[in-house]
Amino acid sequence: MPYIAVVGGANMDIGAQTPTPMVTGDSNPGHIRCAPGGVARNVAENLARLGHQACLLSAVGDDVFGKCLLEASAKAGVDTKAVCCLASQRTASYLSLHGPDGDMAVAVNDMDILEHLSPTFLAPHTAMLQSAACTVLDCNLSPDTLAWLLTQTRTPPVFVDAVSMAKCGRIAPWLSRIHLLKVNRLEAEVLCGRAVRSVEEGLQSARHLHEGGVRHVVVSLGEQGVCWCDADGAVGWQAVRPVKVVNTSGAGDALLAGLVHAHLQSMPISVAVDFAMACAELTLSSTFANAPELSVALVQRHLSASSSFV
Repeated sequence: MPYIAVVGGANMDIGAQTPTPMVTGDSNPGHIRCAPGGVARNVAENLARLGHQACLLSAVGDDVFGKCLLEASAKAGVDTKAVCCLASQRTASYLSLHGPDGDMAVAVNDMDILEHLSPTFLAPHTAMLQSAACTVLDCNLSPDTLAWLLTQTRTPPVFVDAVSMAKCGRIAPWLSRIHLLKVNRLEAEVLCGRAVRSVEEGLQSARHLHEGGVRHVVVSLGEQGVCWCDADGAVGWQAVRPVKVVNTSGAGDALLAGLVHAHLQSMPISVAVDFAMACAELTLSSTFANAPELSVALVQRHLSASSSFV
């Protein structure tokens, strides 16, 4: 069975949400939850739920969080044999604060352990990486590691999540090596060096990144929808469908997983974006960063139900 190699962050998500607008400098009543997370790990779990064999390459500490991540990932169907357990390190964690609308107000990430995902660490997995149907990378990886992964002589199609404003610049020298790049508005602004406030500017940023070497570009604009540029330089836009937002964490990871699935099903980019947005919408409606009920059948039902209201 063809498999997908997913390389990058695996961490424990600690999320807090307040029922009323947050007051800075004060203690706010609310609810706090812990759940498995991490961009690469989330993408791998979503791919497994969409019926794919997803092999995760990451690192965790020999601690409670690490054991929880390994158990939860394996239970979801992710192959975790290439996840390294490091006794001297603490498992990565991600703390996010959300207001009553579910949107993230601020977040802090503790990802020091991912520095151990070096070229030396990954080298023994070269054959596995080169034989994958495609590879997914996140920009939590160090610049050296991303450079090593993106300059291999034999690589399957590479999908990249830009992760954040602070980290997306790591892939700037290697845009021509990327099959599909998924960015949000802020990441697009950093990589393009220009404001992205409107759909038109989103389309321009997608085309700019394509002209910079990326084969396919997908730009998520939140409530303004998703813009894309395909391999021929044609651009498009898809509006968001109405959905009850419970939690925004993980929606971008579900979007990328949907795009990978669509690629493996040879869907054209417009259909791929539609499918991927449905994955994200189902995740937005979930309490968790990964919707436990996600499946191809559920996505198709969601798309059918949405089209009936058009």
